[in-house]
Amino acid sequence: MKISVAMASYNGAKFITQQLDSIIHQSHMVDEIIICDDGSTDNTSEIVREYINNNASPVKINFIQNKENLGYASNFLKAISLTCGDYIFFSDQDDLWVNDKVANMISIMESNTNIDLLCSEFETFVDSSDAPRPSKEATKTFTNNKNVVKLEFEPHNIFIGCEGCCMLLRRSFYDEVKDYWYRGWAHDEFFWKLALCRGGLYFYHGITLRRRLHSNNVTMHKMRDLKKRIKFMEDLKRSHEQTLHFIKDTDDDINKVILLNRNIKATQLRIEILRDKKILNTIPLILKYSNCYHSKKSIPVEVMMAIKG
Repeated sequence: MKISVAMASYNGAKFITQQLDSIIHQSHMVDEIIICDDGSTDNTSEIVREYINNNASPVKINFIQNKENLGYASNFLKAISLTCGDYIFFSDQDDLWVNDKVANMISIMESNTNIDLLCSEFETFVDSSDAPRPSKEATKTFTNNKNVVKLEFEPHNIFIGCEGCCMLLRRSFYDEVKDYWYRGWAHDEFFWKLALCRGGLYFYHGITLRRRLHSNNVTMHKMRDLKKRIKFMEDLKRSHEQTLHFIKDTDDDINKVILLNRNIKATQLRIEILRDKKILNTIPLILKYSNCYHSKKSIPVEVMMAIKG
């Protein structure tokens, strides 16, 4: 059994050595860390190369610098594609893994071969006064009771419910689904949705890392900008459509098809509210598609954005 870590880096000079330390000194050692750097303009490269040169651990660290900026999603998929392990952990550059993260999550995966993607909980610590805070939606299911649960193909699970940095991927699953990924689809949402379709999405209710909150957190800033919100909704619709394509190719479950089609329709209605000011679309959204939202608070938020925009 070989264990890999895929890390995407970009201007991570301030924190990346602390993260690497927390990975290398796990109670259950990993075999390799693949770091793909997406054109950092700080001294990330120098810091990582010095770290590698001074690394006395048997953990192999491979640092790759992209010749051109790929963007967050493509950079992460590149890092994943370069790993060799039977299991692949995803890692951000600025968090801290708890010491038994690898041991606990690998043990769960080894004991249940039905798991394609194993997700877990995190705790946060604030590193700067202007850091964003995680939404209550992101942590409302956290219990840290150490239970492992299977997530079923249900409306509320269509929307990703885990940070990518808390995921562990089985290599055989990656090999089976990788051709369904398209450029720009966030790696964590991609694997979440396709594991959900296959019945292989599981959640470990245990804290596996400390998430650093600072001003540069990419995924935690709210989308209150109209253009960004429209782009997000267009991306969401495309990911629903590709997930539907995967379902039709693999098992063609009619209930899954119906649920995905409902979400595609609801997302289109939301796009029309934001882009075309079709405020009356809120009527069918409330009456027919209310379960096609990750949070119902999005309904009034998007209406106000459309009116003000």
